[in-house]
Amino acid sequence: MVRSRLTLQTIDLHCGGEPLRLITTGYPPVPHVSILERRRWVRDNADHVRRVAMYEPRGHRDMYGAVLFPPFRSDADVAVLFMHNEGYSTMCGHGTIALATALVEEGLFPGVEPETMIRFETPAGLVIARGVTRRRDGGGLEVTEVRFTNVPSYLAAQDLEVRPDGLPLAGEATDRGSLRVDLAFGGAYYGVVDASDLGLRVEPSAVEALTRAGAAITDLLRRDHVPEHPTDPDLSFVYGTIIIDHEPGTSPDGPLPDADMRNVTIFAEAEVDRSPCGSGTSALLARAAARGWMSPGDEIVNASITRACFKGRVEGETTLGSQPAFVTSVAGTAYLTGHSTLVADERDELGEGFLLR
Repeated sequence: MVRSRLTLQTIDLHCGGEPLRLITTGYPPVPHVSILERRRWVRDNADHVRRVAMYEPRGHRDMYGAVLFPPFRSDADVAVLFMHNEGYSTMCGHGTIALATALVEEGLFPGVEPETMIRFETPAGLVIARGVTRRRDGGGLEVTEVRFTNVPSYLAAQDLEVRPDGLPLAGEATDRGSLRVDLAFGGAYYGVVDASDLGLRVEPSAVEALTRAGAAITDLLRRDHVPEHPTDPDLSFVYGTIIIDHEPGTSPDGPLPDADMRNVTIFAEAEVDRSPCGSGTSALLARAAARGWMSPGDEIVNASITRACFKGRVEGETTLGSQPAFVTSVAGTAYLTGHSTLVADERDELGEGFLLR
C-alpha cells in the first residue's frame, strides 16, 4: 500500500489543446469567504496541492488546473479557482468552457436541453457560461459548445513603447526602434503585440521564439507598466502577452481561411496557451471595440497555435467601476481526456513536484 501524504482525484479535459485538470477530491478545506479571499488563503496555506497537480512528475510546465468551491456570491452557482505553473489566475476562458462541459457531461451539475446555464464566481467577477446540450444515445447529455459572457473588459493603455533587451525587431518596429504594445483587460491584463513586429509567424515551429518574446515582453510590462484595476487591487498585474498574426490565411503550417486572426498567449511564467485563450480573446475584443475596429454585434474567429478556434463577439457597452468597458462573449468546445488518481508518496523527495524547464 502506498503511504500517501496526499491523494487527489481529477477529471482531465482539453479545450483547443489546452489542458484543464479539475481536482474533484482530496483538496483541503478552505474558508467560506469570497473567491479573492480564498485565492489569498490557498496561496498561503495550500499551495503544495497546486504543485502536486501541476508540476512534474504528474504534470508539466504548461499544465493548467482548477478546483471548485461552494459559491460565496448569492448570484453564483459555483466558485472556481484556476491554477497554473506560477500560481492562481483571476479568470480563464478555456477553463470555463472545459468546466461547463465537465460539470454537465459528468453529471455534476443538473443539465437540461437545449441549453444549460452555469454562473461561475471567479476572482475577476461573475462569468456566465451557457452550454449547448443534446441527449446522447445512452441517455446522458453531451455539450456541443459553450459560450461564456465574461466580466467587463476594456483597453487599459495603447501604443506603449517598449524595447526588451536582446529581442530582435522587424518591420515597422525596426524603424521605430521599439515595440508598440497595447494593454487590455479581459479578466486579466495582457500585453498585445503584432507578430510581424517580431519577425515571427504564429505557428508550431516558431513556439520557442514566440515563448521567449512573449515572456520578455511580459517581464518588461510587469516592471514598467503595472495596471490599476478599477475595483480590485488583487487584479492589478500583467498576466501575459498575446502575440497576434493577422494573416492566418497564409499560415506556414497551412491556411486558416475561416479565421480572422491567429494568436499565441504566453502567460504566468512563460506558459504557452494551446487554445486561442478565452480571457485573452475578450481582451482583444475590448481592444478592437475601443479602437473603433469593432462595434456591438460584431464577431471574430480567433485561431490558436494548435489551429483550434474560438468565436468572440462584442455584446455591448458597460462600465467596470468608473471605467468604460465592453461586454464580450466567447464560444468554444472542450473534451474529456481522462480520470486520474494522483498520489504524493510520503517517502518521495520529489513527490511535491518540480519543474525542470
